[in-house]
Amino acid sequence: MNAAADESPQTNGGGEAHHEQLTGDSHAHLSQVLEALQAIYAPTSSNETRRQATEYLEQAKRHPEAPSHGHALARDGAQPAQLRYYGLTMLEYAIKYSWDEFTVEQATAVRGYAIELAQNVSESEPVYIRNKVAQLWTEIAKRSWGAEWLDMDEQLVALWTTSLHHQAVVLYVLEMLSEEVFNREDATAGLRGSDLGRACVEIFTPLAVIHEQLPTREKSLNVRCGDEGWLHRLCNNLGWCWAQDYRNQEPVRTSAVKTLHALRAAMPWIMPKAIAATQVIEAVCKALAVPVVEIQIAAVETLQSIYNRTHLHDDEFVELVCPMFTPGSVALLREVYNWTLADMNVNDIDDQKYMLCKRLSELANSLGLFIEQKPQLIPEGSDLAGIFGFLYDIMRNPSLVVSIPVLHCWTKLLRSSIVRDADVVNSMVGGLLETCCARLIRYETLPEDTENVTLRFLNEDIDTVPERHAFLGNYRRFCADVIEVLVRKTPVEAMDHILEQATDMLQNLYRDQPPFQRESFTKNSPQVLQVDAQVTVIEAALKGYMKWQQGQGEQASETEQTRNTLEASFEQWGSQILQAQFEDPEVARKIISLMATLSTKALGDRPGFALNFLEYMLTIRLADDTNYPQYSDAVKDLERICSLEMQKLAMKFADDFMNVYEQLEAKINEMINDPTTDERQRMAYSAFLFIIIHRCTTLERSTQEGRMRQMLNRVTDAWRNDEFTDAISSFPSFCNVLSMGQLPEFLSANNFRGIHDWSEQPLPSDGQALQASILDRSQHLPLRLTKTLLAASTEKLRDGTAAYETAAVLWAEAIPVMLPNLLQLVSHAQAFNDIDSNWSHLPVELQQVIRRVLTDRFWQAGISTESRDDFFARVSGSKSTYEGFASTVRGTVRQIRESSYYILYSLTRFRDHFYGIQDLPEPLSQALFGHAGALTAHHLSVLLTVSTHLIEGCPAPLRPQFLPPMIHGLFRELDRKISSEWNEVARQVAESGHNDNLTDEMKTESILRQLTYSAVSLVAVLLDSRQEFARPDDHTRRDANAPPMCDFILATPSVLEPILLFCNSTIRVRDTRSVITTVRVLRTLLPRFKDASPIRDYFCNDILKSAITSLHEPYFVDCQKELASLIAGIIHLDEDTPRSIILSLPGMGDEYRVDRRLAKLRGANKQDERMQRSIVLDLLSSIKGVSIHEQGRIQRPPPQKRSGLMEQYMSVDPQPEIVRGTSPGLVGVADMFES
Repeated sequence: MNAAADESPQTNGGGEAHHEQLTGDSHAHLSQVLEALQAIYAPTSSNETRRQATEYLEQAKRHPEAPSHGHALARDGAQPAQLRYYGLTMLEYAIKYSWDEFTVEQATAVRGYAIELAQNVSESEPVYIRNKVAQLWTEIAKRSWGAEWLDMDEQLVALWTTSLHHQAVVLYVLEMLSEEVFNREDATAGLRGSDLGRACVEIFTPLAVIHEQLPTREKSLNVRCGDEGWLHRLCNNLGWCWAQDYRNQEPVRTSAVKTLHALRAAMPWIMPKAIAATQVIEAVCKALAVPVVEIQIAAVETLQSIYNRTHLHDDEFVELVCPMFTPGSVALLREVYNWTLADMNVNDIDDQKYMLCKRLSELANSLGLFIEQKPQLIPEGSDLAGIFGFLYDIMRNPSLVVSIPVLHCWTKLLRSSIVRDADVVNSMVGGLLETCCARLIRYETLPEDTENVTLRFLNEDIDTVPERHAFLGNYRRFCADVIEVLVRKTPVEAMDHILEQATDMLQNLYRDQPPFQRESFTKNSPQVLQVDAQVTVIEAALKGYMKWQQGQGEQASETEQTRNTLEASFEQWGSQILQAQFEDPEVARKIISLMATLSTKALGDRPGFALNFLEYMLTIRLADDTNYPQYSDAVKDLERICSLEMQKLAMKFADDFMNVYEQLEAKINEMINDPTTDERQRMAYSAFLFIIIHRCTTLERSTQEGRMRQMLNRVTDAWRNDEFTDAISSFPSFCNVLSMGQLPEFLSANNFRGIHDWSEQPLPSDGQALQASILDRSQHLPLRLTKTLLAASTEKLRDGTAAYETAAVLWAEAIPVMLPNLLQLVSHAQAFNDIDSNWSHLPVELQQVIRRVLTDRFWQAGISTESRDDFFARVSGSKSTYEGFASTVRGTVRQIRESSYYILYSLTRFRDHFYGIQDLPEPLSQALFGHAGALTAHHLSVLLTVSTHLIEGCPAPLRPQFLPPMIHGLFRELDRKISSEWNEVARQVAESGHNDNLTDEMKTESILRQLTYSAVSLVAVLLDSRQEFARPDDHTRRDANAPPMCDFILATPSVLEPILLFCNSTIRVRDTRSVITTVRVLRTLLPRFKDASPIRDYFCNDILKSAITSLHEPYFVDCQKELASLIAGIIHLDEDTPRSIILSLPGMGDEYRVDRRLAKLRGANKQDERMQRSIVLDLLSSIKGVSIHEQGRIQRPPPQKRSGLMEQYMSVDPQPEIVRGTSPGLVGVADMFES
């Protein structure tokens, strides 16, 4: 050991971390290390002793002779395993953090340690010791193999033939080299990526294949041993395993599994010819036939890694894919799959066999997609009938998680005419249709205790509610896709079957069940779920029919005859349904939604059916019954749906309705004058008539404008009313208008402060009277009428059409009249939430009550502990309580705010008539953002949505006038709010105890993530023209010749500044998706600021500091690639500022080291992003003595046993469903813009 110490490499001492305890005689030091390790594991040691010993051992890793000490500990078989393992970690630390400082002799010595340890592994030592030795070998290989270390392959081959445990070391090294050089973003391997990549290709690939495929390759690598290569050796090893008694010899089974893992890691990058030449597929299929589940799983995963490859050439397709379609391979796949089903029991799941079943499904998906891509290349003699039968069987598996990859595959296969027309597929159409129709049921709404095997599998497979909802949404979408494609293939037969099935279901809805009763109404009754599933089936089928129709074009009269036959069938079926009466309002709502789709889409040329449907909606009347709140709410929902669908019919059939306008007007006026009709319905009926006049093409323009102006005069008269103007001229008068002038006094007099649970405290009669007055007063504001007529004027209307021009002319007269008071309403409605501005004169206790009044009740999917229906029932049942009163107050103010937002959004449709108003931008910005900081994150999300439309809709010539105050105000408030809210989340997490109920914090954080990402998405649109033009634009408002908005913003520092300040803050928020998006946008800007400027200085200073700070926090481990690339780009901008910042960081004082790596970064190929990132990660690895790319690995939760494909199916919607207590019809931000 003395000799080893004398010639051993020494670490750099760790700079200032080197402790004076570690100096002195090396024997004494090694003795202290042993004592410290013994102290940690001794059961009698105190916690303080263990803490001191741990600190000492961390320092010991930085001792100058740590490598030799580590080697001495690790090789001493007499020492306990934990002591030997610590010795290996000492070596690991030296390799990772001191390798660049080693002399040639020191590096050679450390390499010798690793080789010696590998050669001396024994069967008796723990597996984790052997794996650590293999890891050290891999770490050294990443740093020196192919350069100083040329005989590594020869040494691996020597180990390979020694014993099974030596072989295990080799297999670990081979797997890790594949993973870290090719499959992962390993920073160390990235520094030598091309060299290591060439070396791996050299040693894995048979020499004959290299000569054939790479005749001009570099000859001087000189790293391989023998001609066969590791692919061949690995396949041979599998054959050797099958010749042994693998059933009874665990080491043999383990060797087979590890061999398959090494093959799996190589499959994504190895050249296809090498896979074919070494007969990997045949070898792996033999492994699949071995009746040992862990071996079969490893075999399927290896095959999947082959078939995850894309862009195979035709000859590669034939060599790699087609062998899986031979009768023998197909029989093997089906045999193994059927074996997994043999005893599948949801009450007693065999986890290993179930995992194999899932992996087989994913493999079947990959194979099916290859058939869809190149069916013409599959040779004669292939068992396509068998493979389609395999896919069909898996799709019908009772577990949706097993089924979904293949269901997804069928959606693509059926779009291939070659596949679709195959006899075997034709024979499966009925079964495919039946399965997809049956599985459109909303499983998530079934009771948890339902004895439904599919639901029970689902609950076993997916733990969290949001993931389950996302998964089921994807599953239903794929089922609908299959139905759509099958209808498109055979429209007559498929539609006849589907409509007959629907008729039978509706006629027998209550068979063997009691008839509908109001008192037992629920939105998710079995009958409602049946109707919902059937409606979804028919809507998917109608999509298929419409696509069939579009695909026919102007073809033969036979097609026209088929179309007429189908339309007649649709009309007859629809008329039959309209003769039925549905007492359940939820069932009736779904039927009306379906009839609307049928009328406007499939029967757009048949106005007769539209008139019958209109008559049905005008006459359907379900008696309201407020004794049953859920039933009553559903009846009101049905009325609203009827109004909306009537308006959609009017847009589609305006000319036809104009022919019977007098009768319609008489009927509508009769309903408007009915005292039981509420104000909302009255306005909707008026809008229906307005749409007919506006959209019809048979009226003279002057007559049309006259009638419309007459209706719009109600709007302008309401907004210009002097009394109204005076009433909202100040915040106190605004409160008086809403009967809230004495709100603080009422809250104080009724002791709201002293009541803990407001939902349990009944509201006294004077409170109920005040509540009713607030609701009544809010209805007298001109907001709803304006909203309704604006929606009628703009909905589904393209710019430039005659109807659009008419609307624009008429609204241009109203806009200047409306805006002053509209902006006042917006300002006051936001100021209502501003405690500091408008309620600070109250006692602190009463301010807290106001704050509580303004706190929304939320239900959020996946976070709230009660069901959505229970939440609504609780809210509905508390209307006459203190909580119900508070809900009325905040709901009324929020409704004013969001109605005003909608009006502003709608006015942007009129382009120059709105944006061209002089002196509008400043007052608009002040109204929208003056009190925005007082809004909650969710309310600010709504404001952000309307602000996004206002900014994006601005015509290019008016940008200099309109955008500066808007963008400045918006991003100023976003920066303040989002930064402060994330700080508050961090504080709550830090202070929360183990027993705290974190549901509210989870809701807050989820909404904050949504707001942050929405804001970041707007930044991407504003600063990246590719994002701007990729945005969907429903109204074709963009001028195709207009310059990108980013050109204006980047040329206007006053506009760019608040956006960059926001971006700098966002790099630090704890939301991976937002950080990655922000960083990518900032990277696209770097080339624009190569010249000295304040903006370049901001990048090189503030943004660089934020990026480095985030890079070194474990939370941001998933953002490291993007952050490192941003840092590399900033370093290229300027030589001095980034260098001085980096040198000022802790542990970065070594100027020589920093300058050497900066020079390497500047000299590296800028197009090689992985190399750029790797150099940055290596450069900054010394901060605090911890490698950046190691951060977060320990803290991160263990990986879920899910494939990437399954994660894709379970990904949660980025905008989680959020429902407020007072608005069951308003879910999330997007619904703000529905009429």
